[in-house]
Amino acid sequence: MMQETIELPNIIPIRGMAEMSRSIDEIIALATRRIVIFDRDLAEGGYNTSQRFNRLKVFLLSNRRNRIDVALHKSENLERDCARMMILLRQFPHAVSVRRTLPEAQRVQDGFVVADGIHFVHRFHFDHPLAQRAFHDESGAGILQRRFDEIWDYTEPATSATVLGL
Repeated sequence: MMQETIELPNIIPIRGMAEMSRSIDEIIALATRRIVIFDRDLAEGGYNTSQRFNRLKVFLLSNRRNRIDVALHKSENLERDCARMMILLRQFPHAVSVRRTLPEAQRVQDGFVVADGIHFVHRFHFDHPLAQRAFHDESGAGILQRRFDEIWDYTEPATSATVLGL
């Protein structure tokens, strides 16, 4: 008789931005279908590093159905300081969506990244580096995924993948 292996949730506290950035990379590395990101402005967390760019690009190239959905309160930092994220947006316009929250969703102040609805990094408040990461936690990730979907309902397009010039 063969025994089935069950992955139990593994929740780990995060203390500090460097650890949070590493944790986000770990979550992205586990993704096989969809990554959702909710953040104030992508100014923290390593979103413009070459390592993050490469991980996200590998994820997008691994399957043409893979998606990255990003909801931000402010998109100016993305456009001004996250050149690598903008490259992903231009190279994969069919797979990467970035939206800005409307006033109805601006009160939400905790950021998170969810991979495939089972792995996540959850920052408890944008102004504090305390967070947690979890692997194989469908319940916890499901709550964050549903929150993301609710936030997404109160967003508008944030930035264009094309550069216009005269």
